[in-house]
Amino acid sequence: MFLSIGSSVRAQTNDMLIEQLVESMADELPEDFDYTELVEKWNYYLRHPIDLNKTEGKELGELQLLSPLQIAAIIDHRKVAGNYQMVYELQAVNGLHLELVRLLLPFVKVTETSDLKGMEISDYLTEGKHDLMIRYGRILEKQRGYTITDPTRSRYLGSADRLFIRYRYVIPQNLQLSINMKKDAGEQFFRGAQRYGFDFYSGSIYLQKQKNWEHIVLGDYNLQFGQGLAIWTGMRFGKGALVQHVARQGIGLRPYTSSNEFSFFRGVAATYLFRKMAITPFISYKKLSATFQDSVNGRGTFSSIIESGLHRTPNELNNRHNLGQLILGTNMQYQTKSLTWGANIYHTTLGGMIIPRPLLYNQHTFAGRKLTNSSVYYNYTLHNVYFYGELAHSLGSGIAYNSGLITSLSHDLSIVLQYRNYQKNYHAFYNQAISEGSNAFNEKGFYTGLIFQPSKQLLWVVYADYFNFPWFKYRVDAPSDGQDLFSQLTFTPNKESKLLMRYRFRNKAENGDLTSHIATVEEVKRQQIRLEFQFKLNKSMGWRNRAEFVQYRKASVKEKGYLFYQDVIYKPMKGAFSGNIRLAFFHTDSYNARIYAFENDVLYASSFPFYSDKGFRYYTNVRYKVSRGLDLWCRYACSYYPSLDGLGSGLDTIEGKHKSEIKLQMRLQF
Repeated sequence: MFLSIGSSVRAQTNDMLIEQLVESMADELPEDFDYTELVEKWNYYLRHPIDLNKTEGKELGELQLLSPLQIAAIIDHRKVAGNYQMVYELQAVNGLHLELVRLLLPFVKVTETSDLKGMEISDYLTEGKHDLMIRYGRILEKQRGYTITDPTRSRYLGSADRLFIRYRYVIPQNLQLSINMKKDAGEQFFRGAQRYGFDFYSGSIYLQKQKNWEHIVLGDYNLQFGQGLAIWTGMRFGKGALVQHVARQGIGLRPYTSSNEFSFFRGVAATYLFRKMAITPFISYKKLSATFQDSVNGRGTFSSIIESGLHRTPNELNNRHNLGQLILGTNMQYQTKSLTWGANIYHTTLGGMIIPRPLLYNQHTFAGRKLTNSSVYYNYTLHNVYFYGELAHSLGSGIAYNSGLITSLSHDLSIVLQYRNYQKNYHAFYNQAISEGSNAFNEKGFYTGLIFQPSKQLLWVVYADYFNFPWFKYRVDAPSDGQDLFSQLTFTPNKESKLLMRYRFRNKAENGDLTSHIATVEEVKRQQIRLEFQFKLNKSMGWRNRAEFVQYRKASVKEKGYLFYQDVIYKPMKGAFSGNIRLAFFHTDSYNARIYAFENDVLYASSFPFYSDKGFRYYTNVRYKVSRGLDLWCRYACSYYPSLDGLGSGLDTIEGKHKSEIKLQMRLQF
């Protein structure tokens, strides 16, 4: 059995593994969300697997594959049975089903390695690995924003080229130097507002395990504590097929390595260990982009903070980096084998006043220039039950809390329960707790999920989430509620094939169409059915089919859509070339019935477009391994809409029936 699983893992395509993990979260995130940070982390652990005989669980938590109970079971097995002799012993760990073991195996090892203790300064300059990546991309058709020359009109000031440069210097478990540089399409480059080149620069120096200093970061960094109610930057999972992710697993302080231009801190932070206590003080100052309104007594007023990171038009440039943000705070966390509790407190000072637009749904939105946040959180494992929760308070306004548990009712059945209550006047600039809305405020909800695996071949995941919004929301001019129901059945008869069936129902409120003088709120119901079949033809070739159907209904309006696609994946065990192609056909009645689907992309990039209207889409993604340490990627994608003469809207409008994109990427490792 060990040899059989080992052969399956060696034949497994890591790109497909990462695709599966990303797609499990993508339904709950914006289509342009930057997945770089998480994909980079998975690739890091593919190159530097976690030692099962050394880890205390934190690195396993960073993978986002395992529930807290499963991580505890892996550690407990080592303490009871002794050190792991081979990674395949994970099959003997209680609570790990076979499919999960297959997913986990590429990320772990049992080999002893040197941690380079006692290094001299010169060693830090010679013992590491360099990783340089350069990516170029653009939409090939001319978009309206690039054709306007009238200086009084809104237009794109830069070229349509996108450019991203990423550099890493890594000594595993000791040092990491990170530099990112990014230019978005439409932004200027070495001229105008971007006279220093790229619109966005990010960098950090990260030291680990320096005596009692567990983590030290100078530059850009992430903080993830508790359940994300008070402070959580970087990636997080939403609701989806991995139901255990409803319980956040904060990894504390880490360097920021993504290209998202908002969700990070910039300054200095460190984690100091004292017995079972960890203390993490932090300071951050950075310039935000915000919608400028006016100036009062020499201080600017702003209606909202802009998180897109796009600075292409004159208006976007006027709002670029015009609001300073200073944050001072600390985290304290106490941890034993079964108990973790912690506390956060931090104070934010803005360089100007936030005054939201005078709309009803903004009545309880944050206003002012100073905000203090605090929270306490815990998790506790009792036998086979994992309890967790957090209580947060924005001083002078509201509170928010959630609490839940994960437990194994039997060897085949696990359950997740959670209740959340976020008051309408709770404020936090960096909260990413589980929620139906985009931020954790103005919401109550109860979530329950089940994971049932009656055999090695069959896995059934289901959840139900009921939520209520006590106050108005954007496009919902009344208190409202809704439901989110999800069911997914996965049948894996053998290591070459897999069948997936998914159903999802969502019911939310939305303002009615303005056909009368009386404002109404209507139910918006959306149902999705997905059927997918994957088959590995041989060690090098595989294919995948998907059919997805959507039905949208609002009052008397009823719309539908469908998507069919065929993937062919080629990745030989040896050889210079690998890649994949897709041909998709889609037809939806409107944008309301749009369908999202993950697409393979160049390394560290992500593509999760929506399919709308009627047409075809195809892409090809090719990787060429030039030599050891040098890889090239090329991706071409095209959408064709036979019944349209124009695509997109506003400055992104394209005259014609096609929209195509190309990406080129080089990666050099030495």
